[in-house]
Parts: sequence; structure tokens; C-alpha cells
Amino acid sequence: MGIGMNYVGVDLAGSPSRKTGICIVNERLTTDCSIHYSDAEIYNAVRKSKAKVVAIDAPLALPGGRHCLEEHCRGRNHFRACDRVLMRMRIKFFPITIGPMRSLTARGIRLRNSLEQRRIEVIETYPGASQDLLGLPRKQHDLERLRKGLVKMGCSGDVVTRNLTGDELDAVSCALVARDYAKGIYTAIGDPHEIMMILPRF
Repeated sequence: MGIGMNYVGVDLAGSPSRKTGICIVNERLTTDCSIHYSDAEIYNAVRKSKAKVVAIDAPLALPGGRHCLEEHCRGRNHFRACDRVLMRMRIKFFPITIGPMRSLTARGIRLRNSLEQRRIEVIETYPGASQDLLGLPRKQHDLERLRKGLVKMGCSGDVVTRNLTGDELDAVSCALVARDYAKGIYTAIGDPHEIMMILPRF
């Protein structure tokens, strides 16, 4: 994109058969969005962006005391410290160890490990929470109003010129968190011994 540092947001799907939205945003909030499927496609899109910070919408760590995602796993805690903060904030989310969240969590951890091996900083975020905090609708409630809200925040590029999917708009929300995180303008919730979830400053 060519203007200063790039930041990446990834709205990760739990399965390679479903759409993963990716957004690259630069310092001027010019957005470049795309859809990918396989782990290799996602990894290569992030690598080619040359971003140093990537914000992923997926659980990237297990709850403390838990060593796997199976029901028989020793330590059956379903919630991490950051999840409990979301509950106190009355922000809706799905526990990471139920239903399709298990495959999403496993995939998120794999992607995090792959990117960190290339010295790319990876943070966990949650666009639904970010949108709640910023007064934006979630994608399932009003896709067009979400898009217009992102434009009002200063985003340009694909957000203005293309008819983006909900996955791509969530990726835009993630990318904005990555940018703010790099600038030190953010809120971190949770326990660093598990993982900190990064959200807009509030």
C-alpha cells in the first residue's frame, strides 16, 4: 500500500472451507480487503503485507490450567480471564471450548505460532466487542451501517469503493485495533499468563 507502516486484521474462520476476511490498513486508514480460505493463503497474505502487528479475531490461547480442547482434558475451565471481563461488561461472546469454537481456537493458535516464528507480533481481538464499545452495529445487525461507521472513523479504500462482506468489515475493525495497539492507544483485558485481549481504548 506504500504509505508508512501496514497493519493487518484477520477475521478468522474455523474451517478452511469458510471465508476468512483479511484487511490491510496503513497510517492513512486506507483499507485493502480480501477473502482467503486455506491456512497457507492466510499466512501468505499476512506475510506479503509486511505488517509487524496482526490482530486476529479468534481465541489464541487456552484458559489457564487447560491443556487441550477436549472434554476429557484435565482442567475443564471454559473461560479465560479476558472472557470473564467480557461477561462483566455484558458483551456477548461464545466460550472457546464449545461447538465450532474449538476448531476456531485450534486454528487461531496454529496461525499465531506460525506468524510469531517470523517475528510478527500477533494480538487477539474481538471485533464484536470493539464495535459495541465504539457504538457501531455488529455485522449481523446492520452491515451497511457498520460500513458507514468505519468510513466516518476515517477509513477509505475498499471500505468506500467495494461492496465488502461482513467478514471483511470485521477484519477492518481488527486492523484498526492493530494500528491503535502499535501506537499504544488501546485497552488490554485478561491475564497475561493466558493472553490479553486487545480492544479500543475506553
